[in-house]
This record gives sequence, C-alpha cells and structure tokens, in this order.
Amino acid sequence: MTVPVEEAIAALSTFSLEDDQSDVQGLAIMLSNESCATRSPIEYGDVSAYRLSLGEDTKSINLLNTLIKEGKDMASLLYTYRSCVKALPQLPDSMKHNQAELYFETYQVLDLEMSRIREIQQWQSSAAKKLAADMQRFSKPERLINGPTITHFWSILRLLDTLVKLDHLKNAKSSIPNDFSWYKRTFIQVSTQWQDTESLRGELDDLQ
Repeated sequence: MTVPVEEAIAALSTFSLEDDQSDVQGLAIMLSNESCATRSPIEYGDVSAYRLSLGEDTKSINLLNTLIKEGKDMASLLYTYRSCVKALPQLPDSMKHNQAELYFETYQVLDLEMSRIREIQQWQSSAAKKLAADMQRFSKPERLINGPTITHFWSILRLLDTLVKLDHLKNAKSSIPNDFSWYKRTFIQVSTQWQDTESLRGELDDLQ
C-alpha cells in the first residue's frame, strides 16, 4: 500500500533528531576575504595588519614578476623563430643585373624579422639595468632588516634564469645568426643608396 507524501512527511516530523552527544563542529561562520585593494600599487589590501615596512620590497617583487612574464614571452618568440633566408629566391646568372633590386627586397624582409630581435635585445638591456638597480638598492646592510624577503630573492633568481635562457636561445638557434649575417650583407649593399645611414648603422651595431 502506497503512503501519500503528505502523510509520510507528517510522520517524519514527529521524530526527534536531538541526542545527548556534544557537537563535534559548531555552526559555520561566514568569512570575508579581500585579495587586493582596487587602487593599491602593491596589490595588498589596505588593512592595519599589513607590514608597511615591506611595501618597497613588495613593489620590487611585482616589478620583477612583470619582467619575468615579459621575458617568457620573449623566449617563446626566440624558440619559434624560423629562418627567412632559406625561403628567399636566388637569382639565376641570367638575371644578375637585377641583383641590386633583390638585395633591397631581401633587406626589407629581413628588417622586419631583425626588428623583433632588436626589441628583445633592448628589453634585455632594460631588464638587466632594472635588476641591477634593484639588487643595489637592497644590498646595503641596513636594508637587510626589512628586506629583501625570500620571495624577493626567488624573483631575482627567476629573472636571472630568464635572461640566461634568452642568451642561450639566441646562440643555440642557428637561424638567428644566419639571418643576421644576411641582414648585414644586404644592409651594406643598400645603404650606399641612402644619404642618412647613421641611425641605421647604430641599430645594426646594437645587434652585434
């Protein structure tokens, strides 16, 4: 015989669920957590419990972490770099009179690729200077009291590792120096047609 739902609920309501055992876990308490302040440059909530003596250390950590992220993007760019010279056409002997035009077209193609390498080298130089300034700022004995923290030290090591990896990739990828040698060769050929080549030669020297 099927019992109606209403009668089953009414029958269950007559049972008492209380016992003489003590509660193992009390009532749940709602907690509020703030990950960071909206306008905080150091990514911490503006609460009195935060140690303001580590504010400068935290700003440096955030700067280093930003540089590490940018460095990883640079490393991905170098790792996926492919040679452009192999895809360029070679002139047959019957078209040697068009060699100057070919040099110019080759230079335009390689200049786009070398501009990416140039940006990476400029970023490396800038990151190395920021890292050196950060290490000098916290190398004084009185600064060791309030920093750098262990997290700061690890950020410094990670950025150094990123810079070393970039140097290794530039040397390990044979396509990069091969393209650069062709870029220098075409630059010498086409620069004779330009009047102002000082700025271009300066950029060329930066890639040495």
